[in-house]
Amino acid sequence: MSHSFLRAVSFVALAGLSLATASASSSEPVAPKDLGGYTCKEIMRLSGEDRDIAVALAHGYVMGKKNTTLFETDAMARTTDNFINDCLDHPTENALAVFERSSKSTQETK
Repeated sequence: MSHSFLRAVSFVALAGLSLATASASSSEPVAPKDLGGYTCKEIMRLSGEDRDIAVALAHGYVMGKKNTTLFETDAMARTTDNFINDCLDHPTENALAVFERSSKSTQETK
């Protein structure tokens, strides 16, 4: 299996495990978080696993907007790399907007 495929699968697995763990281990309600409210700087400051989950959610969000479940792991890896680079260059921008722009730019360079 390719490295990028394993990376994409691990993003999805981490997101699922995190959600399952959060709901199963907490007796107190956890305040919902809004991915659309984060800046790039806030996403970049997340711990590695939390950042991976945020990126996986962003991939899912973009796929949902396209009304598709089809994905290409190499394209997802390129989008993630573009997103990280764009966020480092534009830390105060809305992370989800930057992610969508990175996703579109990846599609255009196929």
